[in-house]
Amino acid sequence: MPRVSTPSSFRRLWQPPARYEDRPTDRSVTFLELFFDLVFVVLISQLGRRLASHPTWGGVGWFVFLFWAVWSSWNNGTLYHDLHGTDDVSARVFTFGQMLAVAVMAAYVADVPGPGADGFAWGFAANMLILVILWFRTGIHDPSHRSGSVPYSTAHLISAILFIASTFVADPAQYWLWAIGLAIQIAGLVIAFHVWTPPESQSGDAVLPTTPSLIERYGLFVIIVLGEVIVGAVNGMAQLAPLTFHDAAIGVLGVVVAIGLWWIYFDLISHREPISRFTQVWLQLHFPLVVAIGAGGAGVLSTVEHPSDALPDAVRWLLVGSLAVALLSIAAISQTLEIRRRVPEIYRPAEVAIFVSAALILAVGLTDWGAKGSLTAMVVLLLAPIVTGLTVWLKHTEPGGADIEGNVVRGDTVRPEAGGRS
Repeated sequence: MPRVSTPSSFRRLWQPPARYEDRPTDRSVTFLELFFDLVFVVLISQLGRRLASHPTWGGVGWFVFLFWAVWSSWNNGTLYHDLHGTDDVSARVFTFGQMLAVAVMAAYVADVPGPGADGFAWGFAANMLILVILWFRTGIHDPSHRSGSVPYSTAHLISAILFIASTFVADPAQYWLWAIGLAIQIAGLVIAFHVWTPPESQSGDAVLPTTPSLIERYGLFVIIVLGEVIVGAVNGMAQLAPLTFHDAAIGVLGVVVAIGLWWIYFDLISHREPISRFTQVWLQLHFPLVVAIGAGGAGVLSTVEHPSDALPDAVRWLLVGSLAVALLSIAAISQTLEIRRRVPEIYRPAEVAIFVSAALILAVGLTDWGAKGSLTAMVVLLLAPIVTGLTVWLKHTEPGGADIEGNVVRGDTVRPEAGGRS
């Protein structure tokens, strides 16, 4: 009998990256990916506390700048898992290496700019170097991906070198090197998509279709930053001694803010596939969303810490500005969805309500309301898009109407998965 060839034990433990065209499109998010996300909870929490301590324009600028480094780290790891991930020892080794690097970033980020800059730079560079190895080896094992992986991994290698070099110079030159490194990463992404075409592309364009698992991962990351809003509310209450019923009520309002944002995002956006040509837009529009929600957590924390005092202008503007940007980001993401193109009559009223609520939320920044009044206004104005969405959904799920998936509802039957969708 002919001898059947089987992979070596080493090859079974240390597999090459999955080929792009062979990746499963119906897989579930793995426990390894969830574990990877866990370390970013700590990093984002540290960033939020830093902003809560510096609720100024400068503090917001640093928050956004550092969050982009966080986003770059998470986004690259997430995309690699979805496009080329394997279930073997190599996946665990590389993922755990990334987690250790991100943990170092989290340990130092609260002191950036300042004494923590060098440690943060080394942690970020270490993570980038791991990503360079991951993305470059995809081109080695997958020729169809090589034209894109080479410029992409090269850009990240240059970025890592610049972050390492920054530890040998003083500020502000150090931070300029960071900015250049992050900009080069963006340039590498643009070049990669200009020269690479997915094997299944019919148009010749670098259209990167999403998978249910990728959409789920982005929703999970939104939950991570929403958790920071709840943490901000709870920490704000915990720092008040003694904690009165009045103080606790203000903290609860902060938690309701997180609930409102969750409701709007997960009814309008979650588990909705973007139009193929807008995939990259869909991906990148999540950045202002998660930044705004993270800043909102810092705003809620600072607001709850002033239960009886007049709310400082910087704190009030941090609160209202972050929530307004979060709402506008959700509205922008909804424009990229395939389902919105099919049933615009369901999405438009909710989007109008979002724009109106965002404008009114910003108007609260012009008031001198205290913590309770400001948070109450946030809750009410977040409730408006929710009520609008539910009203429209009920109208279009009446017999003879279209449900959120664009299907006609017959008789008294409503699809269970459509329930609660705005």
